[in-house]
Amino acid sequence: MNFISLNKPTNILKTLRSLLIVLFLSMAPAVWAQTILNSPYSYLGMGEIQKSENVTQMMMGGIGVSNSNGIYTNVVNPALLARNRWTNLEVGVNTEYKTLQDYRQQQKVFGGNYQSLNLTLPITDRWTMSVGIRPHSAVEYETRSYRRLNLLGVDSLIYSYKGSGGVSKVSISNGVRVYKELYVGLQMDYLFGQVNRNVATQNMSDGQYYKVQLEDLTSYSDFQFKAGFAYRAKLKPDMFLNLGATLDLSSTLKANQVKRFATMDLSGLTVINADTLEKSASFVQQIPVANRIGFSIEKAAKWMVGVDYTYTDWSKVNNNLGRSATLPASHKVSVGGEYIPDIESVSNFFKRTTYRMGASYEKTPYDFLGNGNYAVDKNLSFGVAFPLRNLSFLNLAYQVGRRGLITENGIEEQYHRLTIGLTFSDLWFQKQKIN
Repeated sequence: MNFISLNKPTNILKTLRSLLIVLFLSMAPAVWAQTILNSPYSYLGMGEIQKSENVTQMMMGGIGVSNSNGIYTNVVNPALLARNRWTNLEVGVNTEYKTLQDYRQQQKVFGGNYQSLNLTLPITDRWTMSVGIRPHSAVEYETRSYRRLNLLGVDSLIYSYKGSGGVSKVSISNGVRVYKELYVGLQMDYLFGQVNRNVATQNMSDGQYYKVQLEDLTSYSDFQFKAGFAYRAKLKPDMFLNLGATLDLSSTLKANQVKRFATMDLSGLTVINADTLEKSASFVQQIPVANRIGFSIEKAAKWMVGVDYTYTDWSKVNNNLGRSATLPASHKVSVGGEYIPDIESVSNFFKRTTYRMGASYEKTPYDFLGNGNYAVDKNLSFGVAFPLRNLSFLNLAYQVGRRGLITENGIEEQYHRLTIGLTFSDLWFQKQKIN
């Protein structure tokens, strides 16, 4: 049974018009800042690396190395794009409510940003290509510390640390079916963006109404590559075992850096004096390299369960803390699955709805206190894909989780994420057969 044939393709011109409208609306957030949420963990390297999965995969704990139903776009493993036989456009936006706390204070923040935009096009019956844009990393933090200048504690210095900006990436991915159910893929990413890190001091002993600030502006632009492999073995006529793996092929990124000292008023808006230290100095930014493996079992058009493991090497990434210690590798395990009660149901909308859930556990490279305790990020995820016309879906994903513990890491984040996405599918460039 081929469930894709249950839907007739809509008029291409009408569909194209609708997709262009969605494309225009979804591209507007892409020029905004990467995030508006404070994250002390974004001080490493070029910032906090964003999740690579789309809204469908987020529902299932992020799994996607081995699993794909051929409808939504798999952005984790490019090899599995070859299973997509329909033209597909996916857009998504994130919202997040976060509580940050340490031993002294607590902060609650709410914000959001665009999540992804992908267009997938089958080129031949063996080759599928996808083009997309999404955030790659984000920097957003602001902290202060105070130091005494004498034993009486009358005089003091205020140190302010602030970072902002991020890196986006445009991806071109290709998946090819090389033999029966054996797939290979290659993804090329173009990364671009700016990160600004400032350190400011103010001496309170002499009633200063200005502050001295060291500004560090870094611009990134370079290419990255990722390879993917996948295999699908038939266990029964409608049951399959899926295996997959991906490998990051790039470990560096070109960057240009500008540094200067500036004297400002306390608002930080008016520059009294500035002195450039370095102008457009080029260097190579080391980036984390991830390897992923996964397997899943599925019953076609009914259910699927899977497990992914990700190993990420952070050993060459600058920790930006002045510490000589090498950053450790991070380890992540994700589990998830999906279930469709009855995809052929005509009378019951909720039987055609896809239900997904998952969980993930990750030991991160973030050691905020420098005591050897690395923050653990763990979350649960749930989601539904409501069917629309012509194999299109409205996707809702919810994640609840915690990163770090006050007692072990000195800081703790509790977060709630809601991601909303749309999947539009249609048959393009294919002749319709009349019986």
